[in-house]
Amino acid sequence: FFPISFIVGNLFINLNLVLFCILGIFHLKSKLLTAKYNLPIKIIFLFFLAILFSTSLSFIKSLYSGSYEYIHLVRLVKSILFFRYFLMLIIIYLLSVNNILNFKYFFISAAFSTLLVALDIIYQSIFGFNIIGLESHGSHNSGFFGQEWIAGGFIQNFSFFSILFVIFIFKNKKNLTYILTTITICILGSGIVLSGNRAPLVLFLFGFLLFFLFNKKLWKIILLSLICFFIIFKFVLLPVPLVKSAYESLFHNIRGLVVSETKLKTNADIKHEKEKVQYSFPLYPQYSGFFRTWDPHVRLLLTSVDTWKKNKILGNGIKSFRLDCYKLIGSAIYPEAGYNLSQDVMLFKRNRLCSNHPHNYYFEILTETGIVGLFVTLIIALSFIVFILKNFKLFKGNNMENFILLAATISLILEVFPLKATGSIFTTNDTTYIILISSIILSYKKKWSLIAGS
Repeated sequence: FFPISFIVGNLFINLNLVLFCILGIFHLKSKLLTAKYNLPIKIIFLFFLAILFSTSLSFIKSLYSGSYEYIHLVRLVKSILFFRYFLMLIIIYLLSVNNILNFKYFFISAAFSTLLVALDIIYQSIFGFNIIGLESHGSHNSGFFGQEWIAGGFIQNFSFFSILFVIFIFKNKKNLTYILTTITICILGSGIVLSGNRAPLVLFLFGFLLFFLFNKKLWKIILLSLICFFIIFKFVLLPVPLVKSAYESLFHNIRGLVVSETKLKTNADIKHEKEKVQYSFPLYPQYSGFFRTWDPHVRLLLTSVDTWKKNKILGNGIKSFRLDCYKLIGSAIYPEAGYNLSQDVMLFKRNRLCSNHPHNYYFEILTETGIVGLFVTLIIALSFIVFILKNFKLFKGNNMENFILLAATISLILEVFPLKATGSIFTTNDTTYIILISSIILSYKKKWSLIAGS
């Protein structure tokens, strides 16, 4: 039910998680305490401890410095409740190792849920409303997700489960496999494009590069499917006005990374941007150079480095970025706002921006758990890479277990790819997805270790 829960919303994800953990504890009983956990799980546990420890220190510091607010207590409670994701991980791991949990049902659910969302997006783009009557919003077709523009991300997250499910079901019927795989990839790709989310399409295509690296036996099917998708994109999707404007903008942004920004902008553009900044901060026009025309994601990353410098070793605690960055920005632009002027480290810095999170998992971990949390994260990433290199032959198999592992591995790489813009790693949707996919990989790692040992 997890793929379906992602469609319905965070409330149902949490209910699904709680119910799953209760049933898992019922089935496992004492095995939860007596089981021998492998090294990657122990390292992951250290990451959760780092989150709790850094948030606890931030809470204690607020009490002794006299800056305590109710939000500090909320953050501390959230760091404790965050352990529910670790409980979910070890329950999936133990249920699988003890042959209680069968990933076949998740495989089927992920495959059909993704195709359903993609078809619904296509339907909504044609008629202006989806199959349950929800209307499009501006340049986005969000389907079942309503006013949340994340449909493209959902399709991309589970797309390779759909593709590999079709290949697995029809693997003994070559011609039918080619036809249905091509149709599936075209539906998924079109759904992502018409959702209005551009980054998921880039990741979707990058996923096929990983596909080639892991399993070259399927390259003919994938190549044919991609050719058909590019034809559809060029002659069917791109002429759509909203799609055309969105991807022309994407091309312009990519070009801007190569060509100097000042060469791309006219004097009129620059004048308009300056006026826009002065309008946003009319009382302090002297800070008009404070926010320049850099990419917003780059500015967020620079801000996250500034907030990290407050506590380089242990970080500032879970969900601290949204508080710290606004204080720094506020003290720089509006000194009379009541913020501590000793925190105005950004007063003479340009190209900074605030948000609820830095929009990059690694920078968010750095600013909220410090060097310690980032170091543990990199150790986890290293163990994942070692597992891939040591078990590369597993990805070339054509049974269900191999296909599920391949889909999960590609999906996790795309989710934690360092150079992409992300959501917050400390939110229900993102954390549940990462833990869900990671636990599948950990479970298969243990199973094949047992097989190899025997």
